[in-house]
Amino acid sequence: MDTLTPKNPFSTSTIPSTDASPRREPLVPTSERNALSRQPELGGPEAATVAQLLHKYAHEFTLAKHGRDAELTRINHYLVGGGLSALRCVEHNGAFSLEPKGTIGASTPTGWQRHLAARRERRFRTYERIRAIGATRCSELPTSQLRELATTMKAEGLSVSTVQKELALLKAAFNVASREWRWETFRNPVVGIALGQSQHRFVRLTPEQEERLVQALTECGNPQFWPMVELALASTMRRGSLLKLQWDNVSLETREVHVWAKGRDVTLPLSQRAVQLLRTVPRNGSPFVFTMSENAVKLAWEGVREKADLKWLRFADLRHLGATFYARAGLNAHELRLVLGHKTTKMAEVYVNLVNTDVTEALDRAESSRPIARPLPGRDMHAGRDSATILAERRTRRLNGSPVLPPNVVPLFPPPAGRPPRSR
Repeated sequence: MDTLTPKNPFSTSTIPSTDASPRREPLVPTSERNALSRQPELGGPEAATVAQLLHKYAHEFTLAKHGRDAELTRINHYLVGGGLSALRCVEHNGAFSLEPKGTIGASTPTGWQRHLAARRERRFRTYERIRAIGATRCSELPTSQLRELATTMKAEGLSVSTVQKELALLKAAFNVASREWRWETFRNPVVGIALGQSQHRFVRLTPEQEERLVQALTECGNPQFWPMVELALASTMRRGSLLKLQWDNVSLETREVHVWAKGRDVTLPLSQRAVQLLRTVPRNGSPFVFTMSENAVKLAWEGVREKADLKWLRFADLRHLGATFYARAGLNAHELRLVLGHKTTKMAEVYVNLVNTDVTEALDRAESSRPIARPLPGRDMHAGRDSATILAERRTRRLNGSPVLPPNVVPLFPPPAGRPPRSR
């Protein structure tokens, strides 16, 4: 009987495989594999345009953000400038993905298209600069070009916050490329630009403006919109939270709602007015409290503020108005934090401090408690006369002593009625 000779594990002979699986590809030498792993993504900053950079960034980072839609809107202008297709986010079975969008605004309703076209016309130079940046290779993009973009955006009326978001998007994408895509020698061109501090936007409505707003809301055709606006004021919920609010997450008995806000679930308390509003919302057999689409809300708000002649008022301002109301009513920073759904009291303290600096009510109370006996100048004492004329008249009388003039001479500055002219 033949003896079995153990196989040499270091033998280079080929042993027929009895495995039915496909033959494996030859292994790549370690040196070559290491060299390939060190290659920069997209060919590096010398090969990739800003549009290509943002296209990759959108798929790897923007898609996972809660504010993905807003960031995609900014990214798409760079993509179009670089000759790429715009992107849109789609949801399927709870999973999000990106797909080509086609022409920007092609699927937008006609009425909203006119609004967007007018806005793009007002910001023509801004979009022109953005498209030019999108077509520029990353290594050839100077800081000065980005600074010109920021200056143009401000000159065309865009807020400091909007400019910050534009530059922050580019800065984040460039940082990712340097940190994770092996753009080791690339210098971020946004680093040389100070983003500055955005100003908090606070608005107030006079009683007359509130009356106009309510009248415009009563004329809105959608019966859900007026309750939505009032609930935004009473609960300080954002538009996105209102549109995602479901009846299963509303407890009118315990007066609280569970909503998705800023990428996390929060529990918000409800005022009595908010509870009453929720009882009036028409139900359509949907799990959602409000069944309006985001675009329908935008169009409805455009129409309301147009009728109310409050074109400067944003839907987001309703949250600020509600927070200011509660701060003026005496809520402290910790209580207001719970109403707003914030993790810290930082923003709530801003509202409280803003109200504390508004001392008009305290001044009124002081004057009413201790009336001032001094008389006020008569309202009609100088009615219809400007300050320069009054000063010239007083100067002339002081210098000339108001001499008696001949009957045929008309005085330049006649004395007030009932006061005879002074003689020398």
